[in-house]
Parts: sequence; C-alpha cells; structure tokens
Amino acid sequence: MNTLNLKQQLMDAKSRGYAVGAFNILNYVSTKAVLEVADELKSPVILQTSMATVRKFGAPALLQMIHALRRSRPVIVHLDHCTDYGMARECIDLGWDSVMIDLSAKPFEENIAGTLEIKRFAQSKNVSVEGELGIIPGVEDHIAHAAGTQPTFEMAMEYIEKTGVDAFAPSIGTAHGLYKEAVQLNYDMVKKLRDGSDVPVVIHGGTGLTEIQFHELIANGAAKINVSTALKQAYLKSTQAYMDQNKIGGDPLKLDQYTEAALRQSVEVHIRYFGSAGKA
Repeated sequence: MNTLNLKQQLMDAKSRGYAVGAFNILNYVSTKAVLEVADELKSPVILQTSMATVRKFGAPALLQMIHALRRSRPVIVHLDHCTDYGMARECIDLGWDSVMIDLSAKPFEENIAGTLEIKRFAQSKNVSVEGELGIIPGVEDHIAHAAGTQPTFEMAMEYIEKTGVDAFAPSIGTAHGLYKEAVQLNYDMVKKLRDGSDVPVVIHGGTGLTEIQFHELIANGAAKINVSTALKQAYLKSTQAYMDQNKIGGDPLKLDQYTEAALRQSVEVHIRYFGSAGKA
C-alpha cells in the first residue's frame, strides 16, 4: 500500500507559501535530472508520467525504472491527464502514488461521476486523485483543445464536494504548450478556492509563465504547478545543439550528458521560481 500522500504534501506547500513542481518525465535521463536537482536543492518534486509515456514503456517497466532511480527518496509518482479508466486503475494497482483523471471535456455531471468512480477505486489503496474542471486549451499528451472554458467558483466548489478529489486543477487562463500571446490569469479564482476549500489548487500549463506570475499564483494559493513543455523543449533543443556541434564523431553517452545538463537547468529554474528549495 502507498504511503506517499499527494494532498499532505500539497497542504504543506499551501501552508508554507510555496508550490511543488510536478515535472513530466520522458525517459531515464529526464527522471535522473529531476531527482538529482531536487536532492541538491533539498526540494520536494513530483514525477509526472503522461499516458503516452506509460504506453511507450509499459506501466510495470516504467515504474520499475522510476523506483530504481528514486530509491528511498520520498518522491511522489503521478499519472497526468489520464482519460483512460483502465490505465488509471492499472497504475493505481501497480503503485503510482497519485493519478489525475481528466474528464474535463465531458459534461459536468459525467465528469463528476467518472472522477468519483476513480476516487472510490483509489481510496482503498491510499492513492490520491487529482481532478480537472474547465477546458485548458493547447495540446497535452496528444489531447488538443483549440479554446478554453473556465468554470464558475460555484461549479468548482460543487465539483470538489461531490468528487472528494485530493487536488483540484481548474482552468484559470493557462494553456498547454507554448504561449503565443499574453496570458490573462484568473488569480481571483485561485484565491477563492484557497479560502473556500482545503483541497489544494493545481496549475496546469506552467511552461512560459513569468517568475512574477508564478509568485502571484503561489501567493493566492497554488500548491502544485505542472511543467511539461519546458522539459520537452530543453531535451529537443539540446539534442539539436549537440548534433549541430558534432556532425562527425558524436557520442551517444555524451549526448545524454548534454541533454541532462539542459534538463537540470530547466528544473532548477522552476524550483527556484516555485520557492520550494530547502522545503524537503
């Protein structure tokens, strides 16, 4: 049975005025980078796995790799944006510490019913559940939404009450992927949720927000901030840079070192933005 509890960690963040960075890992190199930077900065982090990553490696093999790297570190492993009930149940059974069931594209009552179903299944295994309400635009794990919708505060509170989720991701104006224009964030919604509920608020679409925006979100109660595209960009851009510099005689092991350095830098920048260094 799992002993790491997402809600407890996020409640600590909420009470102490920082946010936990939830980093979407891609492979061994990225997982190692996140864990080692967290160790060096003494910061809590969350290792997020997308549905695509789970499918690529297979859930048992992926979790085995993560366990080998995290060893005894108290680092939460989280399934991100899962729309597949079967995968959510498999990850819960295998030992993920928390799962996000994303039914935000469904009608309100259907979202509540499906989220509650996964919450009940996870509860007996001490696995936390994150839910989402409202459409966050952009592309995440091949799920694309051209435009976003934001829930009212009343809808958000009803969703939280009826589902019993351990963490709540409302649409507040962020987007998945790279921002193409200035972002207007609904800080008031985050603040109202902080004051109106003990369920921690999660921010999706962290890549591309400014340090000031991160600080404002955290000041208003954000406890978990997801970072995915920034790591993908660091990985891809560093790979391209290495290949440009080593058109002849490149070394795959040195390529891994090069990409790991870029990933580490991205993780460190975000941890410092989130104020979580020294909080582990």
